[in-house]
Order: sequence, then structure tokens, then C-alpha cells
Amino acid sequence: MPGFYLPSENEFDPSTDDFILKSVSKERKYKHFDLPLPDDQREKTLDFGSEIKPHRFLPLLGFNDVTRRLVRVKDDAGNWLRDGDGEFVRKEKVKTRPIRFAGHEDAAYLQGYAAHLNGFYESALASDGSSGSVLAYRKGGGTNIHHAKSLFDEIVDRQDCSVFAMDISGFFDCLDHKLLRDEIAGLLGVSRLDSHHGRVWQNITKYSWVETDDLDKLLGRRRNGHGRVCSPQDFVAHVQGRKNGLIRRYELDYGIPQGTPVSGLYANVYLRSFDREMIALCSKYGGSYRRYSDDIAVVLPLGAKASHVVAVVEKMLADFGLAMSVEKTETADFSGGRLISAKPIQYLGFTFDGHRTLIRSSSIDAYLRKMRRGIHAKLVAAKSKEVPSFQVYEREMRSRYTHAGKRRNFIRYAHKAAEIMGSREIKQQVKNHVTWFDRAWRDEVNRVYGGLVTGDP
Repeated sequence: MPGFYLPSENEFDPSTDDFILKSVSKERKYKHFDLPLPDDQREKTLDFGSEIKPHRFLPLLGFNDVTRRLVRVKDDAGNWLRDGDGEFVRKEKVKTRPIRFAGHEDAAYLQGYAAHLNGFYESALASDGSSGSVLAYRKGGGTNIHHAKSLFDEIVDRQDCSVFAMDISGFFDCLDHKLLRDEIAGLLGVSRLDSHHGRVWQNITKYSWVETDDLDKLLGRRRNGHGRVCSPQDFVAHVQGRKNGLIRRYELDYGIPQGTPVSGLYANVYLRSFDREMIALCSKYGGSYRRYSDDIAVVLPLGAKASHVVAVVEKMLADFGLAMSVEKTETADFSGGRLISAKPIQYLGFTFDGHRTLIRSSSIDAYLRKMRRGIHAKLVAAKSKEVPSFQVYEREMRSRYTHAGKRRNFIRYAHKAAEIMGSREIKQQVKNHVTWFDRAWRDEVNRVYGGLVTGDP
């Protein structure tokens, strides 16, 4: 299972992603081919401005993160389909995201390098005035909550405007290697990438990796690597292997791995020219532009045609080898600060209708599904060990899925969003979460155990 290897992360607050910059990095305790580093060695202080001994990279570890969700289905006329009982017809949608993450020494090196390159990037943003438009993967930039609020505040300030929220399709998977190289070189003011810059670019674009499933099949799930995913002996004999090793090599001319400390910064640098072009275009028409990773928001004077805006952005993205997820495009019109179109604007997990800010309903649905799956998995594990249902502790699950406990979770995220957004409606959305948990616990006990099992003969 992927979780055996990966560090824990808070999926509801992108600003705390473990794979961005040292300023927001967390303790890395995940298993890899090398051992976790002591705290005082996790942040490399190398002089990346001079030539030193070349860093040797281990293969990345990789797996496919698969998410499944039920989505409503429309007919050819664009209307929602319903079954005989009047319920929405839904189909399962599967999304597979390849994850590749670096070893501990490599992560520390890449994190230090990212901090070095980020200095050039931040200076460039400050010099051309584009800093306020590039939101993700930056130190002190705030969370997705702050950036969604900024957009909604602008709508209130403008009163009359048209808003467009667009999504770049397969962002990291489609970055053209040569364009990335040229953008990095332009940022550095050089004609070619040498030294650290060349080695990092080469190892991120033409990386090698090992699938965790391959390790499990060859060496077994219960192997003892003494803090590693496998012993050094197994790494040499089986992972590297002279004939049938497990190391795979990425040979395409586009795409970078999601999961390294430099990935987010590379993605931002890649779109540096695009961002400047979009800022200039929107400013020309009295509007604004912002981008949070692959989520784009454009605000223009009221009356801008959605078809025209989408077509222009599509063309500009195509110049950088990227495509737009047209089906995910959201548009909304506001007059006097009031929504005058059919649906509120959606951005970064929130909806806004000119007055109310809410968490997107699909996010709450996802939370409920994950809660049920988590409870189910715990009960199945308990039953396999012949633990009666009444002896299964709820405390850990309550800490994970309710306001109880100190760990970050969706409910705490919702309360944080309500506070930042000044939205009582968000708290109302999740006020029954304890009831939801209790119901899910009872349902899963019945499903797994067939009812309350007391253990009495």
C-alpha cells in the first residue's frame, strides 16, 4: 500500500504540502532506499552558486494514487439524468495520479536547490510586478482559503464583473522539457544550464524510479529493511540488478514527477512567460489574473463572453504545450455585487454568490466517503484480529474525522475557512459532523460485524 511509504500530509491545506520549499516542509519520516535524516541535516546549506562534488541521485519511489467518485450524468441536451425513483443517475469516475517521491538525501539536496532557485524566481516576480498573480508553491503566500477569499473580495469591490475559473489539464504531466529548460535559463540569465542547474533539470526530466508494487511483489510486503524500504543488499541485488532490476526510466520529452521538493517551483517557472502574457492581456481590458498551480481565475468587466475568453486562454496554453479542462470551466456574472447568472463561481474548493461563501458540496461528499472508508478499514482490521465490535476504540477515528483531538482534518479546515472567510454558513454546513460520524460508525459496525458483537457465548 502506498501509505506504507509516504509521509503523512494534510490534503485540505495545499500550503503545507511536504514537497514544496524548506520554509513549509515537515518532518520526513517516510521509508525510502536511504534512512531518514536527523533534523539538523534535513535542510542542506550548500553553495549552489559554485561547483562542488556532483550529487548522486537514488531512484524515486513511485505509485499511482487512485481516487474514485460518483458523478452525476447529463443527457445529450445537457440535462441531469434521473432514474425511475427521481434520483440522479451517477457513474463512477476514476482519477489516477502518478506519484514519485525522492529519497531523504535527495530531498534535502533538492530542497536546498529549490530555495536557491526560488531566490531568482522571487526577484523576477518582484521586478515585473507579477508576484500577486502567482499564488501556489511560494513562501508566505497564504493558503487556498486566503486566495479564494481574495478573489471573492475583488468581486465585491468591483460590483460589476464577469469571472472565469479554468483548470489546466494534466499540468505536471505535460510540461515540455525544452521549454522548462529555456525558462530556467532565462530566469538565471544564462544560455545553457550547467552545474547544479543542469543536473537537477536532467534528473527531474529524465528521472528513474521504482514502483512500490514491484518491490512488494519481489521482496514481500513484510520485509525488514531496518528503516528503509529494503536492505542495502536487496537494493544492489534486486533493485539495481544486473539483468532484471526494478529501476524504470522516464523517456518522454514532457512531464515531471509530482512529489519532489522542486516540482512546484519548476511548474511555476515553466509558466512564467504565460503568466506575464495573461497579466498584460487582462490588464489591457481592465481585468485581473491569478493562478494557483493549475487553477486559473480571470476577472473582467461585466459582459465578457465566456466562449471568447476560454478560446483565448486555450490558445495561449497551447503555445506552452498545455491544454485546458474545458468541462471544468466555471463562469459567473455579477451586477451590483449580486449574482445574475445561473450558478455561483467556484474557485479553490469554495463557491461564492456575491453574499454567501460555502465549501463546495463535492468536498463535503468526499469527506463523508473517506470517513466511511476509514471507519470500515479499521473495523475490518479489528474483526480480522477477533476483536469484538464493542471493544474497538473510536477515539482515533473521531480525532481523524471530527473536531475532537488536535490533528488537522477536514472539519478543522472548515472551521478555519469559516473564520478566515467570515462565513457562518460554512460552519452551518458541517455543524452535524458528529452525527454524521455516529451514523457512519453504526452503519459500518452493522456492515462488518452484522451488528454489535459482545463476545458473549
